[in-house]
Amino acid sequence: MAVEQQATRTEAPASSLVELLSVVSRRVARGVGAVLAEDGASLDTYRLMRALASGPGRTMSELGAALCVPAPTATRLVDGLVDAALAYRLPDPDDGRRVRVHLSARGRTRLDRLEALVSAHEAALTTELGHARVAALVTALTDLATPSA
Repeated sequence: MAVEQQATRTEAPASSLVELLSVVSRRVARGVGAVLAEDGASLDTYRLMRALASGPGRTMSELGAALCVPAPTATRLVDGLVDAALAYRLPDPDDGRRVRVHLSARGRTRLDRLEALVSAHEAALTTELGHARVAALVTALTDLATPSA
């Protein structure tokens, strides 16, 4: 019987980098998403607002690439911000066929509030993990997130 039990018992697969990154990404997104939801925002909306705040107007294709989402998703997210007066669209001055999306003053105020919530969540994670481990993670993840030349 011991041989049968040994043969049927399976070892848990060793953690792979992809599996670990997926699990951590989902856990962090769930935690940050819960914090943002308390203020009526989503993680995708927060990321979109950050992308808009990073420059003087972004095209839809730039936003889709920055957020790693398909064009219809980027459009839906932008529509939500525009409907809430957190962003607005203007024609591209160099190409009248394209539009650029800008964060409104109201959107900047809202983003400041969301940034404070996310910063508090990150501070709690840093306290839990320690500054050195977080710094090492940020360095490693930055290297992974930066496209190779």
